[in-house]
Amino acid sequence: MRVTIRQSLHPFISNKAQELGINDYAEVVNFLLLQILQNSMLSQTQATGSQDTQ
Repeated sequence: MRVTIRQSLHPFISNKAQELGINDYAEVVNFLLLQILQNSMLSQTQATGSQDTQ
């Protein structure tokens, strides 16, 4: 899969790469996507859990 990073996001991706010690911007994007998925699944689990207690 090929992904184009908008120019306005380049500084963010660059800073995140430096923070993570990663030179490959594709790996930074993969990391961020995994974080989004994990947060999404966590939110769904918490929402399901709160519905079970009602």
